[in-house]
Amino acid sequence: MKKMIKLKYKKSLFVLTLALLVLAVGLRYRVQAPVQAIPPVWVDAVEVKKTRLPLEVNAIGTLTAQSVEVTPEVAGRVETVFFTDGHAIKKGEPIIQLDDTIYRAKYESVKADLAYKEGNFKRMSSLAKKGVLSKDALDQAEAILKQKRAELQETEAMLGKMKLTAPFDGVLGKSDVNPGDYVNAGKGVVTLTDIGHLRVEYAVPEKYVSLLKQGQAVTVMSASYPDDVFSGKLSFISPTINVDNRSIALYANIDNSHAMLKAGMFVNVMLELGQEEDALVVPVRSLVPILDGEQVYKVTEGKAYAVTVHTAKRTENEVQVIDGLSAGDLIITDGQLKLRNGMPIKIKS
Repeated sequence: MKKMIKLKYKKSLFVLTLALLVLAVGLRYRVQAPVQAIPPVWVDAVEVKKTRLPLEVNAIGTLTAQSVEVTPEVAGRVETVFFTDGHAIKKGEPIIQLDDTIYRAKYESVKADLAYKEGNFKRMSSLAKKGVLSKDALDQAEAILKQKRAELQETEAMLGKMKLTAPFDGVLGKSDVNPGDYVNAGKGVVTLTDIGHLRVEYAVPEKYVSLLKQGQAVTVMSASYPDDVFSGKLSFISPTINVDNRSIALYANIDNSHAMLKAGMFVNVMLELGQEEDALVVPVRSLVPILDGEQVYKVTEGKAYAVTVHTAKRTENEVQVIDGLSAGDLIITDGQLKLRNGMPIKIKS
């Protein structure tokens, strides 16, 4: 029994000695083996530069139009409707004619009476010059003449109100009356809309208040016309801030002479606020997308280090960086997909 235990002990000792010998040889060769250096990656790089960029703000707006309900100032029966629904009309053109028989008769009567009073006043003036007529009688005749002239103006104005005309150029809507209908004063007969000059109403955050000025250029784009851009000017800046969303209301007048846009449309609005000085820009191709944003590789002492950046305005080839880089930093534009953080690089000449 003792002999067997001694034999097992010698066997274990042999196995342990053999393992230590193998480990020692391995460590010797590992120490002596040359360390393989990571070869540098060839890349293209550029300096981060400062430049001037247009300062713009984008918003969603709604198109509105100047629109009025055409209404008579006096009651009457519709005699003639001069338009068809949807008809374009010029300022001053007739829309509705009410029956003016009574007012026209009164006008002719006052006109004839005025002619008589004017002739009578001339005769009395001649007599007054000869001393045959007193000054009081002449003054009384002159007062009556002025009264008749005022009465004629009144009846002429009332006669004019019997014909409704367009107050501005526009397009008429659907008629609410027909010949023979009796309309009361103030009743709407048709809607007139100026489609040649639209207004886009929108709002921007209050942080832009100090940069807003009337007359600034505004461009509008609509999903209905993706290839067309419509121009206008900022015309109104609200004197107050909306306390619910901390924004300021604006509107701009838009030229719609081609009648492409329609009131009520949603549009994309871009307002030009001037120039932004010393903006940092980098090539778009230098950006590497990551899970929570974008990054670039910055060159420091011959090595590439990933830097997370925050971007703003973009063009076809460049993007503005607002955080993460400084002017003069060297960033990699091509070859970054082969890189890992801290890898050595060589820049192509």
